[in-house]
Amino acid sequence: MLSVQQLTTEYRTGRGQTLQAARDIGFEVEKGKVFTLLGPSGCGKTTTLRSIAGLERPSSGEITVNGRIVFSSARNISVALNKRNFGMVFQSYAIWPHMNVFENAAFPLRVRGGLPRKAVEDRTMKVLDAVALGELAGREATKLSGGQQQRLALARAIVMEPQLLLLDEPLSNLDAQLRERMRLELKRIQRELGLTTIYVTHDQAEALALSHEIAVMNEGRIVQIGSPRTIYERPRDRFVAEFVGHSNFLEADVLAAGPEPGQWRVRSKLGELVASSETALTAGSRVTVSIRPENVDLSEQPFSNAANVFAGSVSAKVFQGDFSDFQLRAGGESLVARAHPSLRTPTGEAIYLRIAPEKCVVLASTSA
Repeated sequence: MLSVQQLTTEYRTGRGQTLQAARDIGFEVEKGKVFTLLGPSGCGKTTTLRSIAGLERPSSGEITVNGRIVFSSARNISVALNKRNFGMVFQSYAIWPHMNVFENAAFPLRVRGGLPRKAVEDRTMKVLDAVALGELAGREATKLSGGQQQRLALARAIVMEPQLLLLDEPLSNLDAQLRERMRLELKRIQRELGLTTIYVTHDQAEALALSHEIAVMNEGRIVQIGSPRTIYERPRDRFVAEFVGHSNFLEADVLAAGPEPGQWRVRSKLGELVASSETALTAGSRVTVSIRPENVDLSEQPFSNAANVFAGSVSAKVFQGDFSDFQLRAGGESLVARAHPSLRTPTGEAIYLRIAPEKCVVLASTSA
């Protein structure tokens, strides 16, 4: 298991100022799980990964792997990079062009030494088979496709049987279709080998597809940790709701407690609706409600009497193949809804909306 506690990493700028690239970072990762650091460029996710790897020396905090301290500012411990037994794959795969596939994968074992030649060959071939490159062991590394080079870099990282696998935007250099296929490959390899993995990405689709748990970062801090479903369906604040997927935001005033525990009646330009909040709200306070486009049910016929049912009209629509995006006008609000392409309501025509109360999420970061 990996434990990161109160980790802060600072840099000195050219003007002599101190920049805290990662501040008070803390999380734990269970053995065999994938933990993703997700956020925009400059949010501190790569700095956090490099601090765990030993490529950066944190200013404070503690990092423990399987009970072994690899960094502690309080105890003045900082284990060298090459003694942490971590595997790493970065954006640039750094494949050795003068070596074939087998030699690239076996290189870390040969540099470390201590294993008989037959053991090196057996372990290398086992890893190449795991990443579906066993039949290409003799091929020149420069003759591999982008996806094959990515798998070779992964093989080279895991051939040492690392306690921890660190992946920094490993799919960013691939085209969209190949990137989607490689997500599935990475998930299969990680599951089969039971690798404890820290994954860094700015791509929310990758994070949702690959992770057991996600930490969303912003401005050097972790703003929310949770399962992919929790991060997507129950974003803590507007930043998370905007960064992970798309959302409609309604400004509303709290009226009173709703019909069920955790539900509240609020009033927005859309009308009065029932929304969900994990924390108690105060009547009269101003809140922001997040609604995902796919959670706005649409119909050309009125819905039966229920909470959160509204009448509107279609302002515009975009056919996307397996779904259609509808721009709607209802009350004084403009919303986006995602519907099955079989719904073909023309622009300008009336349409009815229904939103389940549990899908109307009150965000934490609100103004009074």
